[in-house]
Amino acid sequence: MTFEIKIVSHGETETQALASKLVPLLRPGDLLVLKGELGAGKTVFVRGLAEALGLDTETVNSPSYTVVNEYPGERPLFHFDLYRVQDPSELYEIGWDDYLGRRGLIVVEWGDKAAECLPPAYYLVDFQIIDEKTRQINLTHVKS
Repeated sequence: MTFEIKIVSHGETETQALASKLVPLLRPGDLLVLKGELGAGKTVFVRGLAEALGLDTETVNSPSYTVVNEYPGERPLFHFDLYRVQDPSELYEIGWDDYLGRRGLIVVEWGDKAAECLPPAYYLVDFQIIDEKTRQINLTHVKS
């Protein structure tokens, strides 16, 4: 089943709350691809996911230099940032296939840089900046 949900967020608190509300609907192993400009709220969204998973939100930051941050827990979170990835094959060097086989929630910022590495089904979360605090957030279930 394919669906799209459109939501307007009026600040970081609402963006985190939206992410928190999604967690009960997601299954272990699900993949979320976050799309949006720098400063659009992608990492804020990940903090909301981490909070709902009962993980330490103080340590959640964008893994631009490390490519992936792991947040262990009963239901772990694997947070990828592909902003600096030059070639999709770099993902396989850090164990991309292994992450896809694990039972955590996988979140990928800048996933369009490695579209050919994505599984056939995932959730696309598209952040569009309306103004300084307001974001249009579109959630789509993608199946190829």
